[in-house]
Amino acid sequence: MKIVEFDNDGTRRETIRGPGDDRAEVLDFGTRSGGAKRADTAATAGGSGREKSQATADRWQPAPRPAGSPTQASRPKAPYVPRAVGRSLRMHVLDLGKLRLDKNFMVANSTVAMAKNPNPPGQLIDIPVSAFYIDHPDGTVLFDTGCHPDWAGPNGRWPEGIQDIFPVIGGEDCYLPHRLEAMGLGPNQIDHVVLSHLHCDHAGCVEYFRKSNIIVHEDEFAAAALHYVKRIHTTPYVLKDVEAWMGLDLNWREVGRMDPDRDIVEGVKLLNFGAGHSYGMLGLQVSLRDHPDVILASDACYTAENFGPPMKPAGISYDSIGAARTIQRIRALADHSGAEVWFGHDIPQFESLRKADEGWYE
Repeated sequence: MKIVEFDNDGTRRETIRGPGDDRAEVLDFGTRSGGAKRADTAATAGGSGREKSQATADRWQPAPRPAGSPTQASRPKAPYVPRAVGRSLRMHVLDLGKLRLDKNFMVANSTVAMAKNPNPPGQLIDIPVSAFYIDHPDGTVLFDTGCHPDWAGPNGRWPEGIQDIFPVIGGEDCYLPHRLEAMGLGPNQIDHVVLSHLHCDHAGCVEYFRKSNIIVHEDEFAAAALHYVKRIHTTPYVLKDVEAWMGLDLNWREVGRMDPDRDIVEGVKLLNFGAGHSYGMLGLQVSLRDHPDVILASDACYTAENFGPPMKPAGISYDSIGAARTIQRIRALADHSGAEVWFGHDIPQFESLRKADEGWYE
């Protein structure tokens, strides 16, 4: 795998790691005309074409089964000024149901035992699960994929303990295949699938996108693979999800740890957050004409309560210092650009957003 790194003076260095599997490597991102392409462009010549198809190949084919916070904590300092965006885009908000869980997972120490109250009751809350579809002349982009429809039951994708701690709330119409079908879309019509990280409520439907560029942080990909080979069943890297990906010839595109932020298509910038909530987080910054820019933070910042000020740590973090640093970076980006921050699981904020069956943002 080719790793692209940048020195302090901006010098680009390339190194080769492991056997030459060109399906998982660092991308040079760009528009379709300029290329959302492999870093080794010579390898692309031998690849198969990825034209949009609305025929039978567009059907949703699963992998074979193996044997309360404020909507926005603080307003950005820069005022929103309507401006011209070079190429028109539309962003659709997809409601993929909810997870029911203890609030302590969202905001650490939400419930604390004290001498006068040694056994305080826990607080179960329902948090939104979401994805975002961006229709752009230079390529379509999907940010996250939600939970797999077969997550539950004795033979479900998720281990029994994960099913009990984070049950999915919602009907069949809340899963990603249904949401995209309702928009007249099949999986082969998605050019780029950006995975904020590989937890089961964000990457559960990866297997459907067999002709898309699947963009993931290299450290996140390595972490999921490590959990799989070590058979670790107690984390949101669900082994049956990972096993489904491993059995398919998917077009993985890894983002290097030192890679700068890059445009996927004009007006859609990939944000390389790195370690924090998980081993390697990605976000998007989307430029709109009739609405302030939007930073899709995903689980780099769960809620406005985490965002602050004051910043409050999440209950689940791989790297708590990295998570705090990422929130500081998101705040600086929002202050500089006047962007809104759309959090990963904020209940009142998500309820206020225009969903795909109601319209879009442009």
